[in-house]
Amino acid sequence: PKSQKQDALTPEHLTAIANAIRESYDWGYGGWGDAPKFPQPMVLEFLLHHSVVNKTDEYTKLITHCLNVMARGGMYDVVGGGFSRYSTDNLWRLPHFEKMLYDNAQLLRTYLHAWQVTRDPFYKRIANETINFIANEMTHPLGGFYSSLDADSEGEEGKFYVWTLDEIREVLKDDAGFFEAAYGITAKGNWEGKTVLQ
Repeated sequence: PKSQKQDALTPEHLTAIANAIRESYDWGYGGWGDAPKFPQPMVLEFLLHHSVVNKTDEYTKLITHCLNVMARGGMYDVVGGGFSRYSTDNLWRLPHFEKMLYDNAQLLRTYLHAWQVTRDPFYKRIANETINFIANEMTHPLGGFYSSLDADSEGEEGKFYVWTLDEIREVLKDDAGFFEAAYGITAKGNWEGKTVLQ
């Protein structure tokens, strides 16, 4: 019917949506809006798809900027892989430590698609590490998946995801100095006297 055609999304509508998304993007810190900063994988998927369909790299800078700040910030677990639920700060440095299956599944897909489009090996690595995290930590041995991993461990928020300088030195011994320099680890830490690696 004629009314359905009038209500259909046209390529022009989709471009207008993509442009509105770009205009509301936080170029200072990445993502959209203020803290808490939640990942928006479906928005990034839309921009990736729109870019491929329209053979344009007009949104590539936004997509890669957002993916980079999320994966290089504290929301991404550089030791065990996988993403925390959201960042509590604008800089993506301090996560809410809960890990959700649906967030990781959607982010995995987004990083995989970003790798397919850009061929940036960083996105392939993040996708592989996230697959491994889901397989190792969120898959039930009898089948199915766990829906989330709690933010608290042994009654303490983020205990399994943060490190003290002494713990780093105890584990890494002679390699600790290099690791401390690479990750900016200090005795003060970057969160409550401990360090969220990023």
